[in-house]
Amino acid sequence: MSTAIQLQNVARRFSEGGIVGIVIGLALAAAAIALLAMLWIPLTATAIALVVAKRRWPRVRVGSYFTSRKVALPALAAVFGWGVAIAVAALTSRTPETLYTIVGGLMAAGALVPLIAISQEKLMKSVFGLVPAEQRQIFERQLDELDTANRGVEGQAADLSELDQATVTRAIESRVIGQDSTVSAAVSTAFRRSRMAHARPHKPVAAFLFVGSTGSGKTELGKALAEELFGGRMVRVDCNELSSESNVSRLVGASPGYIGSADGSAFCRDLARLGTGVILLDEVEKAHPAVLKVLMGLLDEARITEQSTSRTFSARGFLIVLTSNAAQAEIGKIARDEADPTNRDVKVKDALRDSGFLPEVLARIDAVFPFAPLSARALASIIERFLLRSASDAGVELVSADAAVLLDLVTKAIKTKDYGVREIVRGVENAVVDGLLAVKDGGNQRAAIRVRDGKVAVEPA
Repeated sequence: MSTAIQLQNVARRFSEGGIVGIVIGLALAAAAIALLAMLWIPLTATAIALVVAKRRWPRVRVGSYFTSRKVALPALAAVFGWGVAIAVAALTSRTPETLYTIVGGLMAAGALVPLIAISQEKLMKSVFGLVPAEQRQIFERQLDELDTANRGVEGQAADLSELDQATVTRAIESRVIGQDSTVSAAVSTAFRRSRMAHARPHKPVAAFLFVGSTGSGKTELGKALAEELFGGRMVRVDCNELSSESNVSRLVGASPGYIGSADGSAFCRDLARLGTGVILLDEVEKAHPAVLKVLMGLLDEARITEQSTSRTFSARGFLIVLTSNAAQAEIGKIARDEADPTNRDVKVKDALRDSGFLPEVLARIDAVFPFAPLSARALASIIERFLLRSASDAGVELVSADAAVLLDLVTKAIKTKDYGVREIVRGVENAVVDGLLAVKDGGNQRAAIRVRDGKVAVEPA
């Protein structure tokens, strides 16, 4: 690329010398274009080789492939690409030239053989290849622990600058049915808080509390935020498993001298390992007050200290999402009926306090999002999704379903809404899965769901 630029600069100087200079300049420009046309294949081969090498040996810096004997890898890739370019040019010319085809083929083959040997670590062994096989697992774990120790205290800032807020919102709305306004508000707040990170260096990205009816999409929204904002990086804590004081060790590890203290805290190590993501604290109202005290440190200063090592880990790159079913009936009604955002927020917090939710936890929450009960239309959309998924799992394509079938499933879902989405899934499975499997076993690829004599029937389409 630098050679081409130099040729173009020379051409520009020639253009100042009249017609002869312009002609010479144009000739040089044409030569530069021809050179680029010849080089694109070897340059592409070199780039591909470096990408593959980075995936194969992630600990090796890309720069070392140009400053050490590892330069053999990009050089061989370039020779391979050059050979392919020569062979292709010779074969596709008006008068194919056998000699150039053979020369290009030999160049490509001659470079490919050592490239394969390098990829198999028969040549240029990495430091990991020198360690005996029986020691590698422990060695790599120790290296990971060193990285974890170095990253734990300072943490990593979350960067959402390359994401488009509208695109993220649409993607999450397609996953979390019937809560569009809540999704939009949560995404907007997350983006706004991430842009303010420099002013809040010792705070998490944000702390959200999702409250409302079971099965309304609270946990699903937490998962969707992790997927769309952080590439799926998430640390999930089921707080119903932290109902006693002794469960604190599941967050901060065992005290020094106790069984398991040498293992440290998996939760703390996950924070350091992931760097950024979502911390999902599911059903937080079921956690013991001692556990909540530890969690308040995360909400307040984005810090948690491991008991066995006294090492502090940072969560400043994490969006903390708490979900709760506390006062769900009252909060669902408030979310559905109260249009004014300020009044809705006050009423929801009052309902949470009245149900026993700790005020000191609420004080550390950046935003409380009440989830309204799912409407009949939202339930129909969820049921449609599960019907399509069930058909796909059975290996057939669902092409149609009678409205009466969908209406019956929606009616049953409304009656069992207190049991959440799991009950909807069971209803769908009980109604159609056996029929879908029978259609598949009969050798059919497409199915339709009908009502026959008042009963659901799955038939070949």
